[in-house]
Amino acid sequence: MVPEVTYRALSDDALAQQFMPRIAVPDHERWLVEDAELSARTRQEFSPRCDLRYGPGPRQVLDVFPAQAAGAPVLIWFHGGYWRALSKDHYSFIAPPLLSAGAAVVLVNYDLCPAVDLATLLSQTRAALRWVRDHAAELGGDPDRLVLAGNSAGAHICAMALHHDGPGDRCPAHSLRAAALITGIYDLAPILRLPVQAEVRLRAEDVPGLSPQFLPVRHKAPCLVAVGADEPPLWIDQSRGYHAKLALAGVDADFMAVPARHHFSITRDLADPAAPLTRAIIDLLQA
Repeated sequence: MVPEVTYRALSDDALAQQFMPRIAVPDHERWLVEDAELSARTRQEFSPRCDLRYGPGPRQVLDVFPAQAAGAPVLIWFHGGYWRALSKDHYSFIAPPLLSAGAAVVLVNYDLCPAVDLATLLSQTRAALRWVRDHAAELGGDPDRLVLAGNSAGAHICAMALHHDGPGDRCPAHSLRAAALITGIYDLAPILRLPVQAEVRLRAEDVPGLSPQFLPVRHKAPCLVAVGADEPPLWIDQSRGYHAKLALAGVDADFMAVPARHHFSITRDLADPAAPLTRAIIDLLQA
């Protein structure tokens, strides 16, 4: 974890360079357009079940790529976009290598800030986990072999699920078998000074309770914490700090800094079954 004094020493512009990927990667729009096009082709080829509803919110829908055989692990993907942009439709391309590895794949949408606050958004994503567990058999999946995965804000969502222990939760700890946290943010203190704050509307008093870095580890499922080696130093430090926290808590956690990858190129690797990041996630399916 980077000390708060480090953040305070930076100007708002310098902080944005470290924590606003769309500033750090000037050609980010090209990557997003290509992701959407690749995902559209993937849906056309594989014909997933799209926009299945798991809750009443306008965006509480998900896409399912069923497994080829019963009893499969189910990888549940939460997209990034700083909780206020993008959708599952940008990430369908992750499915083919995972399907070939024997998994079912679920991509989740959720209502975005500022239409909802972050606490409500997180509650929705936990509802999605419960829906997947309840319907896993219909997807060819095992309800007790759920693997969480997500990028950027989606990695934060996955990490928050690992720290949640709601009473009577229908997605118990033993169901969450592993997690892949890709280029995530785990200490939300910088958000208060970033341009995205206009939409996220985070309150200073909410930062500790919504930051995985500061919460007790409740689910000790194996974790992969990955980040692009070409990302800004303080963004990389967030992943290093969170990995250290997990390891200190006794979690079987691996850290991966993917060479020559930035915030948008790192997820593109997931379309390649031979990429080291893809192989590491496929290994988690056996947890």
